[in-house]
Amino acid sequence: MAALARLLGVLVRPVEAVGWNGDALEAQAFAYLAIRSVRGLPLSLPTTTGVPRPMPGGRLFRTG
Repeated sequence: MAALARLLGVLVRPVEAVGWNGDALEAQAFAYLAIRSVRGLPLSLPTTTGVPRPMPGGRLFRTG
């Protein structure tokens, strides 16, 4: 986080500093991305990441 703070020139604090559970938030974010991927929805959009078009998150390989 120190490198990010230096790059941005602002104070960067962990989410726990405002009372959130960082581990739970990370798990929820990955679950959200996984569901979008399974449903064939884009994970990256031009308005958020600058990609040229909505992009998927990769390929889903089912085992078993």
